[in-house]
Amino acid sequence: MGIGIDIVEIKRISLEDRFIDLVLSDREKELLYKRVNKKEFLAGRFAAKEAFLKANHKGLGDIRLKDIEVLNFENGQPYIVFNNIEYLEVSISHEKEYAVAVVNL
Repeated sequence: MGIGIDIVEIKRISLEDRFIDLVLSDREKELLYKRVNKKEFLAGRFAAKEAFLKANHKGLGDIRLKDIEVLNFENGQPYIVFNNIEYLEVSISHEKEYAVAVVNL
């Protein structure tokens, strides 16, 4: 276990159903459809999942992205659920064209 970080250029994110189905769980999709800035939301989730993989010394294809859930507590703080375990050290940030996430396991 370790620290993972990822940055995503928001304009490269697709809102096509096929991409959303690959990246988001059903619970995350419910959150996405309530958001105004869907691309920013999806970019942040994608970055957090990539950071989680890196913190676990895994790559894309080792774990399905939609099996890693990035949810929020009522106060907005993100956390990750994977294999029914909650990981609390997650940070997601957005700035104009980019979303970045850090995960510490």
